[in-house]
Amino acid sequence: MAKIDPKDIQERMDRISEIFTDMVSHAETVSKTRCPYRDRKDRCTAEFRCRNQQKPDADGALACGHDGKFDYSSAWESNPLAHARAKKKVSQIRADAVRRRAESRRKKTD
Repeated sequence: MAKIDPKDIQERMDRISEIFTDMVSHAETVSKTRCPYRDRKDRCTAEFRCRNQQKPDADGALACGHDGKFDYSSAWESNPLAHARAKKKVSQIRADAVRRRAESRRKKTD
């Protein structure tokens, strides 16, 4: 079995990290404008109580009252400190990925 060069492994890991960083960034952006429990018919699919839930419609399903103009996550976030720690960790991961990509590019041009 052929051995894989550690440099190749690192380049692949950096590329995967870049892909996931972009995905996390997009998910974070979308999460601030659309509740993940709101379906295409504006019904609430959450199986827990949320302050954005509105009275049931004709078929008995709760409606989602989130208007997309605010960060809805505070409506159901039970531990704001954990949320802040997670945001800080994601920011650090992003910064590390950017730094590694820049280093990788510099090495390629040298």
